[in-house]
Amino acid sequence: MPETQDLGSLQHISADAVGQPGQRRFRLRLITKLVEYAYIWLEKEQLVSLSEAIDTVLEEDSSGSVVGNSDDPVFPLDVNLEIDSRSGNLSLGLNKTDELIILVAVGISAEEAFSLSIQFDYVLAKVLCAQIEILVAAGRQPCQLCGGPIDPEGHVCPRSNGFHEIDPG
Repeated sequence: MPETQDLGSLQHISADAVGQPGQRRFRLRLITKLVEYAYIWLEKEQLVSLSEAIDTVLEEDSSGSVVGNSDDPVFPLDVNLEIDSRSGNLSLGLNKTDELIILVAVGISAEEAFSLSIQFDYVLAKVLCAQIEILVAAGRQPCQLCGGPIDPEGHVCPRSNGFHEIDPG
């Protein structure tokens, strides 16, 4: 495992997706206090789990007065850090004294080997969770029977033994 690169505190963190629903790739976009940019690519499930974990931390640790509002900066096409890779593992920590969320991301494979640590305040965390919720809701709707995604062409639900196709409309 590579040595963990500490990017320090962030001035901005946001989530976005590239592509059409069903074929989207998800990422975290980071801007450090030193104005370095980086992308961390994630699976949709990782993004949802990250949001849930942050929500839990904020509910347990904050006074409930965390109000998030952040303008989305314009990101360059090329990042100036060589961290534009998929993350395999995410770990979440907490610095209660300074009210900071600490996130450690580790690369998914040997050719994408990286390990980095970032930290961001509760306000950025709240904004990130709201973005993730909107991002996930913009995807394919889940089937009411099996929970699987309904494609634009329709969905053959395994719970109906494949006999009834569910219309995406």
